[in-house]
Amino acid sequence: MVVVVVPGVLVAVAAGVRGVLRVALAPLLSVGVVGVAAVVAPVVGVRWGWPAVVVGTAVSAAGVGLLRTVVRWTPARSRGPAPADSPAVWLASALGVVAGGSSLAVGFARGTGGVTRWPQTFDAVFHLSASWHVLTGGDGSSLTLGTLTSPGSARGFYPAAWHDLVALVAGISGVPVVVASNGVAVVVLAVAWPLGALALTRVALGARLVPLAAAGALAAGVAASPVVLASYGTLWPNALGTALLPAALALLVVVLRAGAVATVGPGGALVLLPVAAASLVLAHPNTAVAWLVLGVVVAVAVTWPRGGRGRWLAVAAVPVTVWLVAWSPAFAATRATSWPARESVAQAAGEWLLLGPQRLPVPLVVAALTLVGAVGVWRRRQVRWLLAVHVTAGALFALVAGSDSWVARLASGPWYDDAFRLAALAGVTAVALAAAGVDALAERLRVLAPGASCVVSGAAVLVAVVVATGGLSWSATRTVTSWWYRYESILDSGETALLERLPREVPAGEWWRAARSTVRPSPGRSATASRSSRTSPAAGVRTGRCSALICARQRRGPTCARRPVGCT
Repeated sequence: MVVVVVPGVLVAVAAGVRGVLRVALAPLLSVGVVGVAAVVAPVVGVRWGWPAVVVGTAVSAAGVGLLRTVVRWTPARSRGPAPADSPAVWLASALGVVAGGSSLAVGFARGTGGVTRWPQTFDAVFHLSASWHVLTGGDGSSLTLGTLTSPGSARGFYPAAWHDLVALVAGISGVPVVVASNGVAVVVLAVAWPLGALALTRVALGARLVPLAAAGALAAGVAASPVVLASYGTLWPNALGTALLPAALALLVVVLRAGAVATVGPGGALVLLPVAAASLVLAHPNTAVAWLVLGVVVAVAVTWPRGGRGRWLAVAAVPVTVWLVAWSPAFAATRATSWPARESVAQAAGEWLLLGPQRLPVPLVVAALTLVGAVGVWRRRQVRWLLAVHVTAGALFALVAGSDSWVARLASGPWYDDAFRLAALAGVTAVALAAAGVDALAERLRVLAPGASCVVSGAAVLVAVVVATGGLSWSATRTVTSWWYRYESILDSGETALLERLPREVPAGEWWRAARSTVRPSPGRSATASRSSRTSPAAGVRTGRCSALICARQRRGPTCARRPVGCT
């Protein structure tokens, strides 16, 4: 957890962030620091590890501090320093995050079945291999990680922030990569996600105790966000990016001056935008695209009533965003994938409304609170953008999940035409809306019971919400996690036991019996010429010396029953 929080806190301090936002933005900024440091490290000849993170944090904080000094000379300076949060705000925020984070951590841990278990999906195999590659090779650059599946290439981009974090944890603690992966997943779900929800709620609704406490607790209430991505697929990098998305959206809101008074000024938020962008791109590019799409919606919703040049700049960003999503060459490969629709558009829209997309468990209490909050937000002109963003994300999901039309294919390119990836966006804005719903109910209770103070009425509603959702949230998280962690589609228990026994039984250096490097590290990917020759039926004929060596070793060793191709 230190790696996910401390670098970001230091960068936030350099940007002048105060109050709970200093911690709530930390995971977003930390991942940006880690991802960029991993790209720069091999360029300057530094092996990936904690020293690279320390230096990267220092350089990032210094750079942000310098930019903040420059931005101080802009008109934003006239607004004065950002206010600080009261101790009550800190306490309410902490209680909510602890409640929601605990529910997510327990549910995920129970769903996995143990820290040494891994989801038996092909994507999980790749991500575990990639993390091992970073750990043992010392190179965590996103510019070269893609060569793991294309060995003949000099460069190959693949977002490596997730694998960099796992390699750091495994390298520092000494635990296996599988254990480190599960540990990072817990931190992403139970720390980064509730803190991100808190950041967006703080920016949208202000320093109100009830919604701030509710936001952290309700973050555990939507199984689609981002729990499903930590199991389905298995899309760990996408889950990381989705967990960071609310905090990134909060920064945009501050820059656009669209929310309540925040503990960071527009100038401070502006200098953090490059770090946020790097964080999302290096976690998973489709979350950066989602950030752009939702950010444009915020910009249009905020600037349209204001008029002036800002309105037309926001409108001009719309066709640029549409081109990026639908026709940009950057997503040509992902745009070529196709997942057929399994439901109608109307059914998908209904699932989004109930916060149970793709037939995930429906959190009825949270969904009801979201609807109540949506009504309240609509009545407050300043934060209508929150509802607009939620509706836009829902429309995108419903289109992709319920239609095989060419429009749906174009719109789904960055998300691999995979409705599950878009389903994970449900909680990004739903948590803040539900927190607004809790606040509205607390206000209503105070009106009905004039003798009750704001604190008493808010506490009563919060207790009722936590009691109503706590057990359900824990159960839903466990259920969704276990769907893919409990399968034995790749290895059964006997094969797992064999692999655990091999290091004790296979002699060191006997590469022909159990090489660390597989012939094809990922199904359907290219291989080098030497690897291809080893998979050819005529391998023994075309590689005479290698075949002779294998034959000689087989005659010496009694453990292999099958005769290699080419042996006579």
